[in-house]
Amino acid sequence: MAGKEARGAQIAELAREVTTLFDEILKTEQLGDVPDDALGQLFASVVRLYAAKVEEGNLPRAFARDSGITATDVMIGCTAMLQATDLKIFDLGHWQAMSTIGKHPVDDDGPLE
Repeated sequence: MAGKEARGAQIAELAREVTTLFDEILKTEQLGDVPDDALGQLFASVVRLYAAKVEEGNLPRAFARDSGITATDVMIGCTAMLQATDLKIFDLGHWQAMSTIGKHPVDDDGPLE
């Protein structure tokens, strides 16, 4: 159990560090400081881990409260993921209609603000 707690603390600290660094990059508009391959690797790792947790039955929120994520951010990210995997919006709609994986219950407290 101690190993699991230590790993959780390590991940939480890493998330704080990445968030702080990325917030500073966004604030100062120094986007060129982030190599595209590194960003893609981080993005893929987060998506894969999130999907694995959801498939296991855990349903964590996609974004922490007060994360600052906007609808535009989500649309841009979703479009990039669909294009990178050669999926069409129709494929996503069909999969969502046929699957219950990753769906929050109706009584969920709605979108993050």
